[in-house]
Amino acid sequence: MNRQSAAAIGLALAAISLNGGALAADLPLKAAPEPVDFNPFWAEVDYLAWSVTGDKLPALVTTAPIGTPLGVAGVLGQPTTTVLFGNSSVNDDWRSGGRITAGYWFDPQRSRGIEASFFGLENIGTGFAADTGTYPILTRPFLNVATGAQDSMIVGFPGLGTGSINANETSRLLGAGALYRQDVGMWSGQRVSALIGYRYLRSSDTLWITDTLNSPAFGVFTPTDSFKATSNFHGVDLGLTGEWQNGPWSLEWRGKVALGANLNSADISGSTTSTIGAVTTTTAGGALTAPSNIGHFDQTRFAVVPEIALKAGYQIAPAWRLIAGYDVIYWTGVQRAGGLVDTGLNPTLVPGPGIGPVRPLPAFNTTNLLAQGFSVGVRYNY
Repeated sequence: MNRQSAAAIGLALAAISLNGGALAADLPLKAAPEPVDFNPFWAEVDYLAWSVTGDKLPALVTTAPIGTPLGVAGVLGQPTTTVLFGNSSVNDDWRSGGRITAGYWFDPQRSRGIEASFFGLENIGTGFAADTGTYPILTRPFLNVATGAQDSMIVGFPGLGTGSINANETSRLLGAGALYRQDVGMWSGQRVSALIGYRYLRSSDTLWITDTLNSPAFGVFTPTDSFKATSNFHGVDLGLTGEWQNGPWSLEWRGKVALGANLNSADISGSTTSTIGAVTTTTAGGALTAPSNIGHFDQTRFAVVPEIALKAGYQIAPAWRLIAGYDVIYWTGVQRAGGLVDTGLNPTLVPGPGIGPVRPLPAFNTTNLLAQGFSVGVRYNY
């Protein structure tokens, strides 16, 4: 290498060394990722307008026209008998309620999350009142198990005495649950998620009925019966949910089934207050209650609770969405107050010892409950 070539190489290396910082500074840098605007919490509040299957009551109060013989007055199966209360469902009207749901997403993509909810419907009641001023013949029908034939107890009858009857049943329904949801994929343009969690439901009915017979010949008698039925369901909830999004509009469906147990309980009580002459006494047992069926009773049954829900939403602001939907819940093996009433009586056991079968007995006739209706609410993403 000659002297001129060495000098040229040296000058080139010096230029590269002097300009190295400028060349590095001119290279484009990878921009830092922008932070994702994500808040994991959301909540929804709904107004509910639902109907619930009513409680089926046996015939509890009957009447007959004046002139009916005493022996067949108010007896079921007689052409002269009219049922005034019972032999029908009560508390099956529409009722208002509320539901609150809150959730938390574990990731910005909202593919995994948890939610919890609670709903309750207003208490609903059905009352009945009658007296011999309106119905001169008032009776309480029953099956006389000593004879095997239908019979009746007299509350009021012309020439025998006057009387009155009051009855009421109140029904309640509420529920709660918690779910974990996990996206399982896309189907027909919708996100589909699997659901697993816990479900709780509570139904309760309280039925009471009291009557008073005022007879100049025999005295005053006031029997009172009370039947309270409660069902508490605990189960594992399994299901799927899907959601479509189209601009501000959304449509969400959800199908679940809960498998678990009904913890059914019954509280039956009754008493009769009688005043004969100047002496007033109170004894256990009313018209449809006796020591043979008075008390607290428990029963556990397997139960299934399918549920379907459909919701449409419209986004009115960046964090707010209006929601309207329809829900259907079907609950098996529910204990209602009407299912606790045993209308079979053995009059020979009063005051006792009598002959024939011991009745009334505790009855656990369960039924299925259907709750369905509309919801309107608002959802807020924090």
